Amino acid sequence: MGFWTAIVIIAAIAIGTEFVLRVVKMGTRYSENVERIKRGYPTLDGAMPMGGAHDTMPDAGDYVHGDRLQ
Repeated sequence: MGFWTAIVIIAAIAIGTEFVLRVVKMGTRYSENVERIKRGYPTLDGAMPMGGAHDTMPDAGDYVHGDRLQ
């Protein structure tokens, strides 16, 4: 095996490994975001899913009749 053949093989393996690692990282991030959205937490990038905790909680100035003031 020549020098350039070894370099090409090593480069191909490195590129393939990088591709696989990126796909696994994207899949892991996706599954983590799905679990966080199910629980109503913000996603890993900080976005708040629709129907999350901020949508169900009243604002600080809102008064809901029947609530006790403390």
